[in-house]
Amino acid sequence: MNYKATIKKKSFYIGLLYLLMSTMVLVGCETSTLSELAESEEEPDPDPIALVTYDNTAKAILDNACIECHNTVIPTAGIILDSFETARAVAESGRMIARMTSTNNPMPPSGNLPNSIIEDIMDWIDDGLLEN
Repeated sequence: MNYKATIKKKSFYIGLLYLLMSTMVLVGCETSTLSELAESEEEPDPDPIALVTYDNTAKAILDNACIECHNTVIPTAGIILDSFETARAVAESGRMIARMTSTNNPMPPSGNLPNSIIEDIMDWIDDGLLEN
């Protein structure tokens, strides 16, 4: 066999091999439908940065709006909000949101906190009352 015939034969087999491999890839990709792919996707974990925690949000709110009257020295109404554990207990009981949203006896006594601040506390509760 001459040199040109050998080159043509090799080129033919390389092209055939490339065509077969491309076909295998395309067929393999087409076996999964979009609905199958959607079903197989797992729910992503909540973004930890997006979660409201005691350390990243609630503590600052409580320190600025509540701690003056609700601490270990002055536990007004028996409520202490100077630690994660005590703040969590008050939040779990429902008293925190009830008093923050009360129109008859609001906390702080100077008037209700802005809605955005109350929503941050509600988000902390909804996110599971996480510490950090």
